[in-house]
Amino acid sequence: MQAKTRTDFSSAVSKTLKVLKDGESYTQNKLAQKTDLNARTIQKILALLSDVQSTLHERKIYISEMENAKVIRMGERSGLASFPEKIQNLILKTVYYPTTSREEEILTHLLLTNALDEKSSIVIPKDKILSELIEAEFVTKTNKGRFHLTPDGKMIAKGALKLYPELREINDLLKNK
Repeated sequence: MQAKTRTDFSSAVSKTLKVLKDGESYTQNKLAQKTDLNARTIQKILALLSDVQSTLHERKIYISEMENAKVIRMGERSGLASFPEKIQNLILKTVYYPTTSREEEILTHLLLTNALDEKSSIVIPKDKILSELIEAEFVTKTNKGRFHLTPDGKMIAKGALKLYPELREINDLLKNK
């Protein structure tokens, strides 16, 4: 049996963040299994990430290149970034995107019905907007005339749900009809 090689902490943090980027929920043990890291290492990484996240929530690190040196300082966030994420989203939504688009409604519907691959694809009425989403490669049509999100479509749908959480409620109401 071959001994496990030791992973340096920086690589372990990167590995953990890469797994967490998918937006899935993990227990600490499942995360350790998924990353192939020791559970104690995962515990240390989570403590670090939590501390960094709370610090950088209100502050920002500025890195400047000088002639032969880097100058690093931490300062206050300014502008839109100084607000909590929910307030940022509300401002963006109010000023730039007051209503959802039909594209966002279709993409979030596919996400919320878990239509993420050919096996889980669903039937929805095809219209001009859906055709445009297929052409933009956000949605794929199967040979059986069913539809599912592409990875890019999934990313956009997650962003739309973040900006318009009410789309989840609308989808639930339609599902229960």
